[in-house]
Amino acid sequence: MTVSIVSPSAAAVKPRRHPRFRREDIPAPEIAPVLKAFGRHIARSFHRGRGVHIPAMKNTAFGQVLRTLELKRAFN
Repeated sequence: MTVSIVSPSAAAVKPRRHPRFRREDIPAPEIAPVLKAFGRHIARSFHRGRGVHIPAMKNTAFGQVLRTLELKRAFN
């Protein structure tokens, strides 16, 4: 018995790019003080070469932490 492997054409399996949703930047006064402090803690620890445990959080909270890091110019 002859075994033949059939593979789909490249067009059939071509990966599609997912559209990226551009969101507006969060203004600094709208960031929660607790999340702003956590962002400063991450920036300080990274600057000192230490690791930081980032707990599970909702997307809105994580976005605010990332925005804090952008404002601190720790990670652009």
